[in-house]
Amino acid sequence: MRLRQLQLQLPSSATSSLRAAPSRPWRPTPFRFVPTLTPPPSLSRSLSPRPRSFCSSSASRPLPEPPSVAAPEESSKRAPLKPGLYLVGTPIGNLEDITLRALRVLRSADVILSEDTRHSGKLLHHYDIKTPLLSYHKFNEHQREHTVLKRLKQGEIVALISDAGTPGISDPGTELAKSCVEENIPVIPIPGPSALVAALSASGLSTEEFTFVGFLPKHSGARRERLLISANEAKTQIFYVPPHKLHQFLEEASTIFIESRYRRQKDALWLGKLLRFMKSFGGVHWGKLKKHF
Repeated sequence: MRLRQLQLQLPSSATSSLRAAPSRPWRPTPFRFVPTLTPPPSLSRSLSPRPRSFCSSSASRPLPEPPSVAAPEESSKRAPLKPGLYLVGTPIGNLEDITLRALRVLRSADVILSEDTRHSGKLLHHYDIKTPLLSYHKFNEHQREHTVLKRLKQGEIVALISDAGTPGISDPGTELAKSCVEENIPVIPIPGPSALVAALSASGLSTEEFTFVGFLPKHSGARRERLLISANEAKTQIFYVPPHKLHQFLEEASTIFIESRYRRQKDALWLGKLLRFMKSFGGVHWGKLKKHF
């Protein structure tokens, strides 16, 4: 009805033009999307890349930073020393042959047990160490033991040093360390120089098997018996000989050992038989060899 009424109201020319125009099918207008280079602010966060992670639960969490590891020297400075007996190795001829740890222990100790306080005082003075010294040698070690153990049980830090090298190796300290072990007192070795290892490493002799004899007995019979035992062994033999007893040792050893090799300090080696060694230094006073052996 409405269509008919509309047609009646239109003029005849308009209706004729409508009838004459061809009918076209309706087509939807295509939607054209033009992307932009910069996303909207609301989408900038969602479009930002995120670090990948192998664990899905940690994708939304920041990666933890690696723990900071301090240098060994820095960490050792922060950690206080524990109470106990510290066996500290000292130089065997050069004051620079001492470790940083040994210096730290000597500075932190409550007392330093020394074989010779005058000799050790030079070392402490060289490194400006103010720790008090207490004499501890083979003639008074049994008397000092009770006093030292009492101080250790009170929680003190006691450092033990010898004139040169490692305490307890042909030097005082073995009995005190044994008593501390029996009393459950910590005994802490501080590695350092050793004449035994230094001589062996520079001798050129076999280091696979060796025997450290140390100082020989004072009595001639016991001393000769020990030399005979060493002569029957094929391993390297290492002796500690005082300078004033070197002549006596060479005379006794040359009659027992067929061939042996001796090490001389001052960065030199003497290789050969004992008799040849005695002839080489026959005109030298044995007391003057203290600087060479």
